[in-house]
Amino acid sequence: MKLKITLCLAFLLSLSLNAQEFNILDYGAKKSHKALSTKAIQKAIDEAHKVGGTVIIPKGTYVTGTLFLKSNITFKLESGTELFGSSDLKDYSEVPIATEEPHFSKCLFYAKGEENITIIGHPRSEINGKGYMFKHSHERPKLFRIEECKNIRFEEAIIKNSGSWCMYFRECDSIYINKCHVYNKENRNNDGMNYDGCSNVWITDTNLQVEDDAICLKSSVDKITENIFVDNCTVSSYWASVKFGTASKSGFRNVRVTNSQFFDSRHGTIKLLAVDGAILEDVLFENIKMFNCGGPIFLRLGNRGRDYSKSIKQVYKTDVKPEGRPVGKIRNITFRNIEARLTGRIDPPTEGIMFTGLPGHYIENVTMENIHFSYSGFGKTGAKNNVIAEDEARYPEQLFFGVLPSYGMYVRHVKGLKMNNVTFELRGADDRSAIVLDDVHNSSLKNMSLDLNAKSTPVIAVKNTSKVKFNKIKANGKLQKVD
Repeated sequence: MKLKITLCLAFLLSLSLNAQEFNILDYGAKKSHKALSTKAIQKAIDEAHKVGGTVIIPKGTYVTGTLFLKSNITFKLESGTELFGSSDLKDYSEVPIATEEPHFSKCLFYAKGEENITIIGHPRSEINGKGYMFKHSHERPKLFRIEECKNIRFEEAIIKNSGSWCMYFRECDSIYINKCHVYNKENRNNDGMNYDGCSNVWITDTNLQVEDDAICLKSSVDKITENIFVDNCTVSSYWASVKFGTASKSGFRNVRVTNSQFFDSRHGTIKLLAVDGAILEDVLFENIKMFNCGGPIFLRLGNRGRDYSKSIKQVYKTDVKPEGRPVGKIRNITFRNIEARLTGRIDPPTEGIMFTGLPGHYIENVTMENIHFSYSGFGKTGAKNNVIAEDEARYPEQLFFGVLPSYGMYVRHVKGLKMNNVTFELRGADDRSAIVLDDVHNSSLKNMSLDLNAKSTPVIAVKNTSKVKFNKIKANGKLQKVD
């Protein structure tokens, strides 16, 4: 797989190196923190588009409004280049309304129905949206909005400070993100990358540090999101390092996240959500390390049932009703070779793993092997008796379920759970079981080493289960019988 990516990137790079160049200074661009260069840069893009050329952004500082990217161009920032988005919303063109977020229809870069677009950065250059200038604006611009495009490449680009989402791809095919740095913490809803109905996406050797979801796969359109490959990335996010959803209408398939590190993702790290009828299947997380993270793995099969034919404001209350689409599926998910040092320093603490389907609608075939998680411990008593609401249509966030009755893992409405060579350790006081299984069937747990502080508490609490096999379960180093 890596060889295929490398050869493809090398081929595309060779094309850009041999292309005719169009320097924006030749079209009237100004090196300035104030003067707009939108028209000059757009003219260079239009001319490069005619012959398949390269737009050169030379060393200096430039300010621009919305730019429309065209097919068969390379957009290249040279060393020492700073390309800033304008701080005046009037300089941003209106693009087609975004159903998913209608107030996010402005952006700095826009393309629709184009192909073969390459953005090449440099370690000493950046694209900066100055998102801090839009703190109180309802129409905060994205940096990139790319729709229905094919063969899009970002190479060594530093992209930062969007007014809202940083990079949004909708119904695109063949996207390559390599050796990029995405910093997006200057505003609310500061996602890193969003892929909605996209296929054949490679994100490699890339660093993301963002306020909201870092790598977010969405499904608000009829096309499923599939063939997504994330490798050797470093990710920090306040809300999720990797998220599927919340928009989850059609589906997600064949996703691989490997050899990556997640840190400081305190309100959730890996979130796999199917709440609008999606089929979410064939997913692998392998060779992952987490540090200072909460909610390490959250799988939620819910029943919000949204069809995304029109914009509906997000609702976070408990008394919401399903919107009509049938319940989807989550199946064939694997977590392998994962280490995590978790934090409980949020309220409510969400250190534990949580898998929860719905009565009669099960999450199916989840495998966890070679897992080592270290938990800080809740430190308070009584939580082991907590009852967790179903909340079938509520916005799917683990913290809304409150403190779980187990410190390590809470599993409900699941069939086909397989756990092998799993270690949960406690660094502090906690009187809860390591694991709670509720309405779990046709499953096996073996070769597990689990810490347990309270002698009167079962290491694995089991109820409403059938055909669950336990083998070589240890609590504090001693073999346990689990009934």
